Amino acid sequence: MAENDELEATIGLEVHVQLKTRSKLFCGCASEFGAPPNTLTCPVCLGLPGSLPVVNGEAIRLGLKAALALGCTMPARVPFDRKNYFYPDLPKGFQISQHFGALGFDGEVEYWDDEGFGVVSVERVHLEEDTAKAVHAEPYVRAEETLLDFNRSGVPLMEVVSNPVIKSAAEARRYIVALRYALIEVGVSDCDLEKGAFRIDTNISVKKVDQEALGEQVEIKNLNSLKAMEGALEYEFERQVGVLRAGGRVERVTLHYDNATSKTVATRVKELRADYRYFAEPDLPPLEITTSYVDELRRELGPGPATRVRELRERYGATAAEAEMLAFTPGYPDFLKAGAAAYGGEHRAVVNWLVGDVTRELKERGKDLGGTKLTPAGLAALLRLLDAGDVNVPAAREVLAVLMSSGGEPANILDAKGLRQISDADVIEKLVREAAVANPKAVADIKSGKEKARRALVGYIMKETNGRANPTMVNEMISKVLAEP
Repeated sequence: MAENDELEATIGLEVHVQLKTRSKLFCGCASEFGAPPNTLTCPVCLGLPGSLPVVNGEAIRLGLKAALALGCTMPARVPFDRKNYFYPDLPKGFQISQHFGALGFDGEVEYWDDEGFGVVSVERVHLEEDTAKAVHAEPYVRAEETLLDFNRSGVPLMEVVSNPVIKSAAEARRYIVALRYALIEVGVSDCDLEKGAFRIDTNISVKKVDQEALGEQVEIKNLNSLKAMEGALEYEFERQVGVLRAGGRVERVTLHYDNATSKTVATRVKELRADYRYFAEPDLPPLEITTSYVDELRRELGPGPATRVRELRERYGATAAEAEMLAFTPGYPDFLKAGAAAYGGEHRAVVNWLVGDVTRELKERGKDLGGTKLTPAGLAALLRLLDAGDVNVPAAREVLAVLMSSGGEPANILDAKGLRQISDADVIEKLVREAAVANPKAVADIKSGKEKARRALVGYIMKETNGRANPTMVNEMISKVLAEP
């Protein structure tokens, strides 16, 4: 987000995460994506009179595990509350949520970028039930109609609310990336943006840099991609700056981001918390969270995403983007560790090949590492052949393709395909002298200072050797031969 004189943005993010449970939060209906509309319902999730909720224990477990992974403080007693509002997608006229309590408070998410690491504090982590899905953008829906699919009604959601401490769209993106990986790693959600399992609401206000009080806050709801979130925040910052610069007043509204126009559009006046008339849910007792249960969940946690990224950067010399790929691509962390140990050389070489040529081959084949025959030892042996000058990079890529398809020993593949690099000094010298005789003009140009002419001699030698001549030795020998009186 561009700096704009003395004005700055203050951003808070509310992320709704669908928990990875088989059933809904307060009934036994399946919690799955893609079923025919209104086929996964019952009296409870349809809000029929007389129906009563029963808490899904797995949803509680996953929510607590997420709160622990974010370093939250865990209360011993957590009530449920009713959030009251009228909307067609809310059949009961209220949503069961957690307002006066939460599963966790005062956590944080550590993120990373090329500059290093940063932290965004988390206010709270709480549970609530999802609403029905309003359908209007489907071919079977007439322009003037909105249909409702209640399959999603009652699906367990976890809301992660950050404090308003984020200062730019770029920082918001890094926070969301780190949060998403943290939740995926502990197994609480797939965090699939396309399926609506990870939905982002943003709050943004603009104020003077030296001003303590925040500016008037607006909310942008239901952002379903990182690109949309960044675009919405960038646009809304510039819009609010324009309003303030013109002497106007930013209105407290709820906005929708239009991907087609890359602009925010007001949908309604933003509600205050008092408008929801929160009160304790009378049909559900408070959750009692024991210390022993929390300790049991804590033992299931591993190092957080930022810890893994930091190790990859410090131990293997990876950039922030490379470390992110290596840490979170299935099979890559263990492959890198084993490959670097087997290679024995600079770790950076293993990183280069893994994030470069190996990844390119996998994409072309539409496979992951487990779907190939490449082993850490095989890649390490190939890198040692490169170090020894037995193979050049283009030929090594041919060998890599065979290793991924068929496995085997790189040295044997090299010999079978006739790809072993020519590094014999006497042979290289003979080739250079032949090239010089065949290209007298190039020789004259090189001697007169036109170094580009060197390409003609190198190209001649590579053609004669089918690309097997050691390019470093070729260039060194050209300089030596042409320096002769």
